Amino acid sequence: VLKLVRDKSGWSNGQGNAKRGVSAYYCHNSYVAQVLDLNDDTDAPKVDKVWCAVDCGIVINPMAAKNQIEGGIIDGIGHATYSEMTFENGQPQHKNFDTYRLIRHKEAPKEIETFFVDNGIDPTGLGEPSLPPIIGALANALYKATGQRHYNQPFITEKSVIG
Repeated sequence: VLKLVRDKSGWSNGQGNAKRGVSAYYCHNSYVAQVLDLNDDTDAPKVDKVWCAVDCGIVINPMAAKNQIEGGIIDGIGHATYSEMTFENGQPQHKNFDTYRLIRHKEAPKEIETFFVDNGIDPTGLGEPSLPPIIGALANALYKATGQRHYNQPFITEKSVIG
């Protein structure tokens, strides 16, 4: 998956002005690798594009699998960037979605490309594997854009970095 996402993202050809992050992950017997391009031309960098390679065995329903991967990527970017759960005296301060920050449509990547490894093996898991690695890819791209490592989520609490 790392070789596939490297090739599909054109990693070796450079990425222009975009800051690029990469990550890989394994769970539920599936492998995922992602490359993320962050546009830092403004005060608040924005995710422009994500490439994702997945090895999950035979894909039974390609459209549903693609949607599952894209949803995990968008959800992962949103949680890593904005979603903060705070507690006071052991009680959650965010009890509904009107106070819990989720990613907005305009904050989602402009484009996501998903590629599946065609290996003919039995299907494995696909529900969660795309969400965790996007956080690492975003953190790596943010480091290239800002020079600051982000160790705590949501990243927005460390510095206003995403627009």
